[in-house]
Amino acid sequence: MISGPDSGSLASRVNPLFVESRFSLPLVEAKTGRDLGLSDGQVVQALVQARGDQLGLLLRGRLLDVAVPPESQPGQTLSFRVQANPNGSLTLHPMPNPAPDAAAASVAQPVISRVENLLFHPSGAPDTLALFKPGFIDAMLSTITRPDLQAQWNAMRPSMANVSPEAIRMALVGALGSESALARGRGAPTNDPKQLLHQLLLALGQVPPSASEQERDIRAQLQGALDEVEASQVQALQAQSQAAMLFGMVLPFRDADPVALSFERKPAGQGQPEVLTVNVHSQSSDLGELWLKTEVHGKSVLELVMWATQPGVVEQAEQGAGALAGELQQAGLTLRSFQVIHGPRPTPLPEARPSDCGMILDLRA
Repeated sequence: MISGPDSGSLASRVNPLFVESRFSLPLVEAKTGRDLGLSDGQVVQALVQARGDQLGLLLRGRLLDVAVPPESQPGQTLSFRVQANPNGSLTLHPMPNPAPDAAAASVAQPVISRVENLLFHPSGAPDTLALFKPGFIDAMLSTITRPDLQAQWNAMRPSMANVSPEAIRMALVGALGSESALARGRGAPTNDPKQLLHQLLLALGQVPPSASEQERDIRAQLQGALDEVEASQVQALQAQSQAAMLFGMVLPFRDADPVALSFERKPAGQGQPEVLTVNVHSQSSDLGELWLKTEVHGKSVLELVMWATQPGVVEQAEQGAGALAGELQQAGLTLRSFQVIHGPRPTPLPEARPSDCGMILDLRA
């Protein structure tokens, strides 16, 4: 959820629609109402969203297949009062929205459009991975006089030879962003990759008419990486609003190619332990391309699957499985299974993202 001095009223100011009860009132099933946390007498807002040639209501990040007023247009925000029915279902009674502030309304729509674009941004971080290769940003910084950015970039990169859990933890804190730290009452992290990319774009300035194709590509790549970082942050907020976890980041190194990490956890079912999935993707000249999927069941049981493109790496992993299980046992963890596969990892299915088609970030206060 986004908070701030103006964000709480954004959703209520976008293309308001005064609704009269001349259509079939939206009816929400009991289970859906419980999942959304709706209660009798509550006033909620929903966004009219197009899905094909039909319209639906986006309520708290979920697209509801319910009746929409015939006057509605995509992007309009409707207000409803919730009424609980004896059978457990809920009826949404339309309410008039407050009159808009014209200046605020003109700003709100681009903000929401930006959030929607980030929320449905394709998975993966190809631009960030390319930028974070050793030497790329250093070469870029050599063309501008910004020793502060060089110092920030140096501090962001641990050594692969001496990488530690604390270094990974600090990188994760930085990747969550300055906004997350400030919201928790902490100072902005110095290793925030979004701030570095943003400052690099500002330092390079506007693309001059005489700029070469390479210069234009560098700026486009910086903007693409910035979009990837912000998309991961927005999608993490959306997942959090659904009691889930979904976050991706790229960890740069001083002495090795960058590594892509992602953390996923679906809401736990009743009586079922939570499962945390950590995915690691790397590519190096020594080991080739590697994927490692780790599932943490409960707090101490691990299941690992590894994909490697080089047969020698597969053989080394199989030979070291016993030693790995022993080290994990000493740390209080149980390795239930370890599967090593020769070949690339199959493309993950899209349903891993909690915000599937039709969902949007909740902009309520």
